Amino acid sequence: MADIYGKGAKGRATRLHALITRDFGKCMNCGTTNALQCAHIISRKYSHTRTDLDNAFCLCASCHMTFTDNPVEFGKFTIEQIGEENYYALYRKRERMDKIDWEEEANRLREIAKEKGLV
Repeated sequence: MADIYGKGAKGRATRLHALITRDFGKCMNCGTTNALQCAHIISRKYSHTRTDLDNAFCLCASCHMTFTDNPVEFGKFTIEQIGEENYYALYRKRERMDKIDWEEEANRLREIAKEKGLV
């Protein structure tokens, strides 16, 4: 089975990002504590927002699927949660072209995870 997070330092950073996001402990939409997932606002394919902690919500699998199938509703939910200014800042950030040091990013996220007692 393929690793959904990817390989190497980029994969480690992505895995840590998801761990930190799920640590919220409940779905930010419905409040359940079951089947929690890391739901990205901007797709993981964009490197500069892939592991940005402002670029994801902790959602249950059901709400994540509902929002995936209803992007307009997800956009409204996102703006309600983070505000319009932050929403558009993420969209601008995704267009950056400079290279990311994934080892450095993985280390940064590992420190955050350690502070939270997650690793």
